[in-house]
Amino acid sequence: MAGLQSWSKLYECRQRVKAAHPSIWRLPVVKKELDRLLPLAESHKRVLEIGAGDRRFGRRMTAALPDLYYKSMDIDRETEQDYYSLDDLDETFDFIYAFELIEHLTPDDGLELMRHAHRLLRPEGVLLLGTPNLYHPNRYFGDITHKTPYKYAELGGLMVMAGFKVPRFFRIYNDAFLRRTFRLNIGVWLHRYLDIDFAHTILAEAERP
Repeated sequence: MAGLQSWSKLYECRQRVKAAHPSIWRLPVVKKELDRLLPLAESHKRVLEIGAGDRRFGRRMTAALPDLYYKSMDIDRETEQDYYSLDDLDETFDFIYAFELIEHLTPDDGLELMRHAHRLLRPEGVLLLGTPNLYHPNRYFGDITHKTPYKYAELGGLMVMAGFKVPRFFRIYNDAFLRRTFRLNIGVWLHRYLDIDFAHTILAEAERP
């Protein structure tokens, strides 16, 4: 585990995360990614999206926040981006985010991505990562290109190893009003008993010291 330094270091960082967040059922639920993106972008004006794809999140944020400084990066040259490699970036940011990306990388590459983001962030900048929730019964297995499954404490442990503070976590779940209300208030007890979550995505939000 050269890239991860050692199993004991990962274990130590993971235990720090578990001590702060001992149960997935204590993680707050938000409806969508923008519930975290917009507040963070509003307070951190220089934003980089990694794995931006069609840049739909960037368009929504800049529409809501016209003075936002937004840049995108994706290795897919069939898409329109500001950068196509992290190595080409020659500026720093206050807020970096990547959704549906980290699970497509090996653990070593995932850690290196976090370290690179740490170098690109200014002090007190924030990294926000989204990944399939492994407590959901089938979310992770719906894509054959996924390489690494992350429970929230594993993801948080790697972020700590990369130099970030212990993250905050959120679960994403949106649904029709009655079904969402039932699951959040009544059905949740069956989900907790079975240890199977209805939230499909985990967000990890960590600050650079």
